Amino acid sequence: MPISTEALELCGERKNESEKVFAGVSNSQFCNNIISEWVQAAGITKEITFHCFRHTFATLQLTSGTDIYTVSKLLGHADVKTTQIYAQIVDEKKEKAAHAIKLNINKKK
Repeated sequence: MPISTEALELCGERKNESEKVFAGVSNSQFCNNIISEWVQAAGITKEITFHCFRHTFATLQLTSGTDIYTVSKLLGHADVKTTQIYAQIVDEKKEKAAHAIKLNINKKK
């Protein structure tokens, strides 16, 4: 999977090219344990899981203008229909944003 330059820099240096980026990560529960430590260290009291990270990633990508097909492939979805749930969330945000500004213009009758 592709990774941004910034994210790659946060991963640190590999000892050798064949080394995995996240050595020892074998399943999503193991990820949840690590994520829980990061969340607690950040002072966040909400329970955050690997699924929450994926959801946030997808929503941020779509909000930033990445097309749904590309987001679908980044998430490893076999069918773009699986990714459409995230697009609905983005559409709701756009709708809310469109109504956020009130101009208070006096309408003449």
